[in-house]
Amino acid sequence: MNPPSQSGIPNRCTLVNILGTSVKPGERHVLDLQVARLYTRTSVEIPVVVQRGVEEGPVLLLLAGVHGDEVNGIDTVRRVLDELRERPLVQGTLVAIPVLNVFGFLAMKRELPDGRDLNRFFPGAANGSLASRLAHALVTEVLPAVDVVIDLHSGADQRYNHPHLRYTELDAASLRIAEIFDPPLILPSPIRQRSIRAHMNQQGRSYVLFEGGKARSIDEDSIREAHRGITRVMEHLGLWSGNSDTTRGASYLTGSKWVRSPMAGLFHPIMEGGSKVEKGMVLGLVADPYGDQRKHVKAPFTGQIIGVNTSPVVNQGDALFHLGLM
Repeated sequence: MNPPSQSGIPNRCTLVNILGTSVKPGERHVLDLQVARLYTRTSVEIPVVVQRGVEEGPVLLLLAGVHGDEVNGIDTVRRVLDELRERPLVQGTLVAIPVLNVFGFLAMKRELPDGRDLNRFFPGAANGSLASRLAHALVTEVLPAVDVVIDLHSGADQRYNHPHLRYTELDAASLRIAEIFDPPLILPSPIRQRSIRAHMNQQGRSYVLFEGGKARSIDEDSIREAHRGITRVMEHLGLWSGNSDTTRGASYLTGSKWVRSPMAGLFHPIMEGGSKVEKGMVLGLVADPYGDQRKHVKAPFTGQIIGVNTSPVVNQGDALFHLGLM
């Protein structure tokens, strides 16, 4: 059994093996996760960057682009890899996959070409659908070597997420990683079957998911928050030396609910993401295009806004504000 490090994560005292390649201390490899061929016979390869420090330590995976149009996480991983040129690893191993769903990334779409959400097909199958095959490749070729996963996401189409981190509910190890990350908000997340979270939890590995910004756009505030948190986790795990930032202290949420539109019409949000609101406070309003009717959207309970619908036109029952319970 590998001895624990000061971070509480077991050290890797043997060679780190990813995609059939044994990565020795001090080495850097860019490996290719091969999943499928296009109908043009072009092979689709997903680059996996593996960099190992000179000393033993835990293995951290930075994962982005599970949904192909969520570019904030992709740019965050890029910035970490760029920083590695000036700030090499001290110990442990960093595995980085900037773009997992390359199909969706090329088309700037959330899903794979068959319309499936990749994060609903884990652990996958070698002979299944494209989503299932990609999930299976990640599970068999990369994840066995990984101790901690930081999965980077953004809000879906026309939804802005205030930067926050979701840890696996009732998992003390992932909560500890979330606390080290020190985001503005920390939210417990239930285990959803066939997700990456569910697989990592079954394997007894730590998994946290960062949310910030919205799809198909670059949000500098979200990227800075994600980069800061990743840096703190890497320093805590010993991958990087030093302590570059002091702890601010996150707000802890106990759960969340969506506040939905009372009618169809033009949507005018008043409160922004991250705002603390009291029960009964007006969050926004919805008005019909002809000036005959408008209704206020009010907070059903005291909480903090973690997501806002950015669509100017909404239908009755559409999710408008994602409100966290305090």
